Amino acid sequence: MKLENTIVIVADLGELKAYNVEKHEGMVGNELKISHSLKLINDENFISGRKKINEVVSDSAGRFHQGTLENHNLKEERENRTVKDIAHDIDAIVNEMKPAQLFLAFPKEHSHELENELSQATKAVLTKNVASDLVKTDKDKILSHFA
Repeated sequence: MKLENTIVIVADLGELKAYNVEKHEGMVGNELKISHSLKLINDENFISGRKKINEVVSDSAGRFHQGTLENHNLKEERENRTVKDIAHDIDAIVNEMKPAQLFLAFPKEHSHELENELSQATKAVLTKNVASDLVKTDKDKILSHFA
């Protein structure tokens, strides 16, 4: 798999990590060995995505679960807003780095929504989209999920 000029982004509703794929060449005996590693280029936390509803809602209706329909949709609205923020950040990274290809991993429950929010320029370089949460995965094992 060719990985020149590739960016790998793993994200969930609380965090986004972007990596540049670096190529390493070395001789082992008489044989040229090529390996790849990930270099962190961006690590961003989405604080609002990690907060629970009761940390955001301060009135008694939110605190005692006697909320209105408005509060019922608050969690979904916050998730949608966070997905849009993440898509915006991914677009900005792609716009700045101009990769030939993008590998993206985002949790299954919001993967489709995120892809819909991405710009056409980002979708054009999106080569692999894995519906999985790889944010906490060791960076040395992330590339294997895209093989």
